[in-house]
Amino acid sequence: MSLRTALFTLLLIIPFFSFAQEMDTKVDSTSKAPMKPPHQDMLFVDLTWDYLTGLPAGVEQKWYGRGVNTGLVYDHPFNKDGSVSGAIGASFASHNYYLNAVVNRYDSNEVNYSEFQVVGDTILDRGKISINYIDVPLELRFRTKLNEKGMRWKFAVGGKVGYLVNVHEKLIDKDGIKIKTYNYPNVTQIRYGLSARAGYGAIMLSAFYSLSPFFEAANSTTNQQSFSVGISIVPF
Repeated sequence: MSLRTALFTLLLIIPFFSFAQEMDTKVDSTSKAPMKPPHQDMLFVDLTWDYLTGLPAGVEQKWYGRGVNTGLVYDHPFNKDGSVSGAIGASFASHNYYLNAVVNRYDSNEVNYSEFQVVGDTILDRGKISINYIDVPLELRFRTKLNEKGMRWKFAVGGKVGYLVNVHEKLIDKDGIKIKTYNYPNVTQIRYGLSARAGYGAIMLSAFYSLSPFFEAANSTTNQQSFSVGISIVPF
């Protein structure tokens, strides 16, 4: 699944949920029964800066590693005003890391290993490795009371578990020739990590730190961890 496809799908989904939320509001305003706590912050789009830690000596990252993470969750209020709630759902994440290295695969003692290996400037002009995960996020959320503008401060802590759906490496050599490679069996298939959000209204800051390594532990002699920080847009 490409980043363009994910964003197009998101644009199709947003009007449906906006309409559903409007209908719920109308029903609540005409009903004599006590209004239920609102379901809030069900859609999010994170624009992230992506980084890898623990890279081998000589491997350098460009500063503009970037990604996107978008998802839909069910928000369940724990109290009457919805100031404390829990959320679970599904999301799609695309991460891009720009390096002066390529993934080198080799066999040792009947085990296949993967490591990042530096490529000289005389050969490699630029390189990128991209990974896509389908995640299940879980959050515990806290909100302040509504102010006179109808806005709240919001905080959330949690984590997510994800399944790898795509990984590829794109290299451009000094002659402008582009090479894409898709065979990377040692990239971690199941990832898990911690997440947090904080912000005001529809704009928040987001962070995610992966507790699982970039490569499967049994198939790498080094240990890279990934983390992302960014801006989170939460329209409703």
